[in-house]
Amino acid sequence: MKSLQILPLVFLLSACGERWEGFVYPDKTNLAMHVYIGEYNTLEKCRDAAIQNLRSLGREMEGDYECGLNCETHKGWDDIRVCKTTNR
Repeated sequence: MKSLQILPLVFLLSACGERWEGFVYPDKTNLAMHVYIGEYNTLEKCRDAAIQNLRSLGREMEGDYECGLNCETHKGWDDIRVCKTTNR
């Protein structure tokens, strides 16, 4: 009976698949200063949110952004996220 309860959870987790995280850099010459803008289930949604965030800051021309796929924090690296890939 327990295996039937686990199966839906495994299916649900496998359906999640890609997880994109957005990062906005208000000053593209200073990549140490960034704003985390959240998680998105597609690259397109991440891009849209990042561009909107830069617009709201009035930093469209001065800023930049990136979206990272399936990012994780590694032990000993407090706030550094390592992503499978990054894209703009």
